Amino acid sequence: MTNNPLWGRARCALLASCFVLATLPACQGVEESKPGLPTPVRVRVVAEPIAQSASRFSGTIEPAIKVDLSFKVGGYVRDIAEVKVDGEAKRRVQEGDWVKKDTVLAVLKLDDFTQKIAGAQAGVAEAVAAEKQLQLELDRLSKLVETKSVAQAEVDSAKARLDVASAKTQAARSRLAEANLALADCTLRAPFEGVVLKRGIEVGQLAPAGSFAFTLADTRTLKVVFGAPDNMLDKLRMGDKISIKLEALGKDLDAKISRIAPSADTRSRVFDVQASLPNDDDHIKVGMIASLKIPEGASVGTSLALPLTAVVRAPGNPRGFAVFVVDGNEGSQTAHLREVKLGDVTGNSVLVTEGLKAGERVIETGSTLVNDNQPVRVVR
Repeated sequence: MTNNPLWGRARCALLASCFVLATLPACQGVEESKPGLPTPVRVRVVAEPIAQSASRFSGTIEPAIKVDLSFKVGGYVRDIAEVKVDGEAKRRVQEGDWVKKDTVLAVLKLDDFTQKIAGAQAGVAEAVAAEKQLQLELDRLSKLVETKSVAQAEVDSAKARLDVASAKTQAARSRLAEANLALADCTLRAPFEGVVLKRGIEVGQLAPAGSFAFTLADTRTLKVVFGAPDNMLDKLRMGDKISIKLEALGKDLDAKISRIAPSADTRSRVFDVQASLPNDDDHIKVGMIASLKIPEGASVGTSLALPLTAVVRAPGNPRGFAVFVVDGNEGSQTAHLREVKLGDVTGNSVLVTEGLKAGERVIETGSTLVNDNQPVRVVR
């Protein structure tokens, strides 16, 4: 039974409107009673306990892991990975192809980067040579200062020049490392085993740094993503199983809730919920539409269904509700007022959680025309 106070007020308003409308069919559908005669009414036998209700949602199938790959550096595309087709024939990798981890997906032209490496290597060699020359000079001056042939100031000056040369050598080596890293970034590799969802480059194309190249996804495990309103969150738990129906495949599957968003979407005001779904046979495809059935959670196994026209206000209790139960046989039948507790409204029916038993007869038409302990005549 829903505990939301807003829902409670809405339910009361809906019930109140139904009570007003109920007087019209009661007057038209049942013949007018005469003084001293039993009031004619129609009755409804209380329904047996109904099955637990459920809410239905529509969700989309998405991969558990999906990444967009791009080059860190810019350049012209030289090669794109190839896959075998029909034995020996080869073609460039495209959407739907499965690739292994560390597979080379694409390579940029390396000429510019190899030239930068050559320049950086020359810079390192020059810096190292200069550092060695200053080291030899410092060693020579250090020997001369012992015989007091040179002043200590010259030795100190040589040490300073050597320190500067050492720093230049370190900078040159850093530039060489950057050039090698840029060369390595010319090769785009698959970070994990998965399927290519999209390819955005061609051989000979200029690919700027950071531009899109591939979308790679691991589809061995999928996730069903759907939006749930706030009044459903208390019925969803991490690890709960939910029923998934894929119309495209005609399959009913079980998924397990793996994530519930901590905040609602600012536009739709619903919470994103994800449920993991195994896909070892690769029959389920990304983008398929799934129909989900979420149990309401609140048990209604002891609830009974009644038409809205059967419910009246409880006397002496402006917030309470009641129904008229008919006792007796065809010769002598009496309506008895009984207070009840209501649950959710479903269509033109309302659930009664307390106050009635299955099989009892309740006035559904004419309930506003009778009083407690008043004789009635059941018409059909």
